[in-house]
Parts: sequence; C-alpha cells; structure tokens
Amino acid sequence: QLGELEVRAQIDPRGRDKPLSGQFALRGLDLAVLRPFAGPVEELAGRLAGSGTLRGSLLQPQIDGRLELRGGLLAGSDLPTRIEDLALQVQIVGDSLRLNGGWRSGEHGRGSLDGTLDWRQALALDLRIQGSRLPVSVQPYAELEVEPDLQVRLAGAAADRQLALSGKLRVPRGAITLRELPASTVRVSEDAVVAGREVEPRRKLAMRMDIDVEVGRDKLTFSGFGLTSELAGHLHIGDGLDTRGELSLDKGRYRAYGQRLDIRRARLLFIGPIDQPYLDIEAIRRVGDVVAGLRVGGNVLEPRTDVFGEPAMSQEQALSYLLLGRAPGADTGDSNLLANAALGLGLARSSSITGALAENLGIEQFEIGTQGSGSETSVMASGKLSERLSLIYGVGVFEPLNSIALRYQLTRQLYLEAAGGLASSLDIFYTRDF
Repeated sequence: QLGELEVRAQIDPRGRDKPLSGQFALRGLDLAVLRPFAGPVEELAGRLAGSGTLRGSLLQPQIDGRLELRGGLLAGSDLPTRIEDLALQVQIVGDSLRLNGGWRSGEHGRGSLDGTLDWRQALALDLRIQGSRLPVSVQPYAELEVEPDLQVRLAGAAADRQLALSGKLRVPRGAITLRELPASTVRVSEDAVVAGREVEPRRKLAMRMDIDVEVGRDKLTFSGFGLTSELAGHLHIGDGLDTRGELSLDKGRYRAYGQRLDIRRARLLFIGPIDQPYLDIEAIRRVGDVVAGLRVGGNVLEPRTDVFGEPAMSQEQALSYLLLGRAPGADTGDSNLLANAALGLGLARSSSITGALAENLGIEQFEIGTQGSGSETSVMASGKLSERLSLIYGVGVFEPLNSIALRYQLTRQLYLEAAGGLASSLDIFYTRDF
C-alpha cells in the first residue's frame, strides 16, 4: 500500500573502495507515510515514482535517474498557504539534481519552481520561485494574495552557511485587520534571558536579502486601531530586514475622540528596521470654513500627537471643533471637557518617558491617565510592584486632592485595598465577570 521499490545492486568486496553498480525502480510511493514527521504539516499526500542507475562506491554512492511527483498536497493550519496538485520532475546526476514543477493554490493561484541542489562538498541550493494570485493567510491578521518572483540561494560550508533571498514580491490585493491591544501590552525581546534557566544558544543562519516589495496595486485594505484605509506603496528590504521605502494610506477614515475623521495625509516612511517606520499622518474634521485635525508623527515606537486648526488657533479651540463641532463657549460647560482632553493628550506625549522611568524603578505594567471631571480631575498613575501587589497614586489637577492606594490580589476575584487621601479606608473587593 505504501508503494514499491526494487533495487538490483552489485558490490565488489575485493576492491578498496568496494565499487557499486546497479539499477532501481520506484513505483507509487505514498508520501502520506511521512506526515507524522513533517511538523506543522497536517495534510500530506502525493505519489512518487522513478527509475535510475547506481554507481560509485559503497561509501560514496552515485545516483543517475529521474523522479516524478504527482498529486502532491501540503497543508496545515499553521502554514500560510495551501499547496495542491503539486507536480515535480527531478533529474538526478551523481551528487546533484535539477528540479522543476508547479502547483495550484486556491481557486486562481498558480505557482512554479525551478532550480538545482548540489551536495558534493556542502549543501548548495539555487531555486527560483514564481507565482500568480497565491493566497496567503496570516492568522488572525491578514488574508492576502501574493505574486512572488524570488531567487533562493544557499551556499557555504556548514559552519559558515549563508541563505540569500532576492527578487520581487507583489501584494496586489487583500485585507489586513488588526484587533485592539490592551495598553499594558509589552513585547518581550527575543534576546530576553530568564534568570536560573539555562538555554543553549541557537546558531542562526546568516541571511542576505535584496527584495523589492510592491503593495496594493489593485486593492489592499487595512483596518485596525480606529483606522480604515487602502494601503499602497513600494519597499526595498535589505540585509537584517533593513528597509527603505514608503507606504501610503489612501481613502482613509480614522476614529478619534468619538469622531470619524478624514485622512488628509498618511504615510509610513521606512528608513531602517522594518518594525520601526516613521509616521506622517493628518486626520481632519471640517466645520464650515474651519479645519480641525490630529497630526501624528515620529517613530512608531514613540509617536508624537498634536491637535491643530486652520486658520491658526489655540489647542483648546481646535479640540472644541474636533470634539464638539463648534467653537468653545464660556457657558456651555465645554471647558472642563476640553481641559480633560488636552490633559490626556499631554499625558500621552509623555508616556514613553514615564514608562521608561517606571521600568527603571521596577514598576511593571505602568499606566498613566486622568480620572474625574471639573475641579475633581486627577492624574492617576498605576503599576505593579510585584505579581500580586499594585500601587495607585493620584494627584489633583485643580485642587490639592492627592491620594494613594495599595491593592493586594488575594485570588483571581478577591483583592484587598488600603487607600489614603481625603479619607482613608481598608476595603475588600470581590469582582466577577459575566
């Protein structure tokens, strides 16, 4: 049921190298038998057949022949794409082989590959991969169609092996959707070390990259963090994922301060690591002849946010047009709302500085924001001193109403809080989510 392999070999045991000669024939080998050893691959199928001759010596055999794969299938929930109807032709000559073939993916996707593999001294690969309308799924963020024209080369000795990736990659259409993340989300660096845990260092494969990426030639949509738009542009990715290029967000709408704002200008500028682009964004609201907007700039890790108005006006006036759609009024009760918004905006600008200071002091999950309204507005800072103990400190903005609280988590639903300020208290709280 697994297929048939027939080998006829002759070995001369008298010679020093023990010369080898013979023939082989392979018929209908079912690749499904390899699925338990294929890691994230959940579906593996295909039939392998071929024939050829054997030569060389017992310790260094040489194979000349031809292999052919039909009906190949490679798929899994952790794989970004599904490869169906894979057909490969492999021509083996001694210590090297040449392969070419193609596959289908989805309703319209087609791919092909052509290249050589050599193992005479060290493993060497030279492979070209091309495709059209290949579906790629990056769960749970993106559903894309890609069109690669890439050259993959692997060369060098085992201790100094290098992988080179070059060519073009087009992402003409698709949809990217990012869910909202909590404010306390912290990325853990790959080089983080856990005290007391010994980890063997992993030898990384050296990689060279020279790839031109074209995005959004047809329609690539982006939705996330209050923003909906179409994404388009060009990037060049070099060694170490060093990137040069620009992506623009067209036909965009942005939700901020409870309003839907129009994107007047939005660009992501790449002049360094691919995960650290620079922002150049303006989102505006038009109220008659007045334009009020939000301007975001700087590095994506430490963005700067400013409120502006056209014609020129104070930040409070611009906030009023942005939030309320009208000029601020002395007797409408808007002043407290605008003051709180301006205060929150200022705190957001300083979050990177205060966060770094808190980290140096050993405070984790540090957050800063506002609480209350009017004369009772306070700036609240909170963070975790340990896994169970949290500190909350508040400073009055308009009145000297300072407060401090220590919260100790007894169980997942039960915690003890001691608070001091205008009044002191010791309370036990029980929370339950439905």
